[in-house]
Amino acid sequence: MDGCHRSSACSAATIAAVSLLLSDAEASLSSDSDSACRHLIRAIDLLHQAHDGLPPAGRGPGGLARWQIKRLNDYIDTHLDTRIRTEELAALLQLSPGHFSHAFKQAMGVPPLAHVARRRIQAAREMMLSTDEPLIRIAHLHGFCDQSHFTRIFRRETGIAPQAWRKIRAGHAVESGAVMHA
Repeated sequence: MDGCHRSSACSAATIAAVSLLLSDAEASLSSDSDSACRHLIRAIDLLHQAHDGLPPAGRGPGGLARWQIKRLNDYIDTHLDTRIRTEELAALLQLSPGHFSHAFKQAMGVPPLAHVARRRIQAAREMMLSTDEPLIRIAHLHGFCDQSHFTRIFRRETGIAPQAWRKIRAGHAVESGAVMHA
């Protein structure tokens, strides 16, 4: 949650909600692992929503401005299905790749391509919730070369495999009355 404390978008209410979800997950872990997973996924979702690609409030000198981050996120989101190179992102802001990479990491806390991977996973998660498309198709639509690559990055970002995440989320959607659309 350290990144959450640094982010201006993360409120005290979000921190409290995430803490409660983590406590609930811990309490139910030994007796109901599915419930524990649901609590963890909700906590992860809250953290992603709170962060939502905004730079930390306390960035040092030489980082990127919010308008630059917005321009980059818009470009990334529009080009999720294609290869995105650091050089392209630097050119978008008319910066050298070296200066851009340094400024980006200062502003966002991660290298540019790690941020691109997060945006890809975020969009893929949204599609997994709103459609019943096969994971291989979702992987390709979001710039992953194959399902194995998608699964590896998805697990790194969420802590769970995409198929398991989808199954748990689908169960949660049915419990709350939501229906997946084809």
